[in-house]
Amino acid sequence: MSTPTATPAEPMSTPRPAPSAPPPGELKTKRKHAHFRWSVPLGWLVFGLLLIGIWEICATTGVVNPVYFGQPSLIVQSLFQNLFGELLYVHTVATFTGVILGWLLASALGIAAALALSASPYLLKVIEPYFTMANSLPRVALAPLFLLWFGLGVEAKVALAFSLAFFVVFSNTLAGVQSAESERRLLARVLGASKIQTFRKFVLPGAVPGIFTGLELGFIFGMLAAVAGEMLAGRAGLGVQLQFYANSFRMNDYFATLIILVTGTMLFSWLLRTIRRRLLRWQEAAETE
Repeated sequence: MSTPTATPAEPMSTPRPAPSAPPPGELKTKRKHAHFRWSVPLGWLVFGLLLIGIWEICATTGVVNPVYFGQPSLIVQSLFQNLFGELLYVHTVATFTGVILGWLLASALGIAAALALSASPYLLKVIEPYFTMANSLPRVALAPLFLLWFGLGVEAKVALAFSLAFFVVFSNTLAGVQSAESERRLLARVLGASKIQTFRKFVLPGAVPGIFTGLELGFIFGMLAAVAGEMLAGRAGLGVQLQFYANSFRMNDYFATLIILVTGTMLFSWLLRTIRRRLLRWQEAAETE
């Protein structure tokens, strides 16, 4: 007679904990961000179309003279006619080449000067009045000098863009470094960090927002300076075309050129803001916790 063999008991599976639901405040914040993500661009579109519609109606009904104010439908037509012609491939390239070169030079020297002078308060006090005097000079008054010194080529555009962008980048970088939280400096001392470590790991990360603000504003002001110089004298550039269209009362072509100028500047600013957001992800995560 065979005895029944006992089968081994199956191990009891431990129940998995149910995933915890996010707090109501976090859900509300996410919904708010998702709402803003599509509602804000929609508001931009509606407001822009409203302004363009009012402008078109005023131009066609004679409320404003289209010879002086242009007409949106004809501006769009002029924009498409010039989009792949000389205006884009010659004048736009000439302007943006000079501005970008001047901005790059101003950004490198402005950030380096601000970081160096922030480490020496005495030297900063000595040089600061001279920087203030140089920055107070109107660039329109300097434009004839730069044109005389560097000619009508890209060198004058680089010099004009540099002369304005440098001080914007320098002042914003210096303000960002000086506004580093005292708690961070105190924490660095408690942890026994050296001066270089304190600057690199505590002060510089806090100055990144100020640096990128200076870079963005520096590009915008550099563009203003370069276009103003082109409108005084130049062989090629959007400023040259703007002056030509204004003198010949071609307002539709004038506004089409402005659209190209504004679009390029906004795309460059958007690129800088995207890089800034990626570099400051740690800060946004810390603020949401």
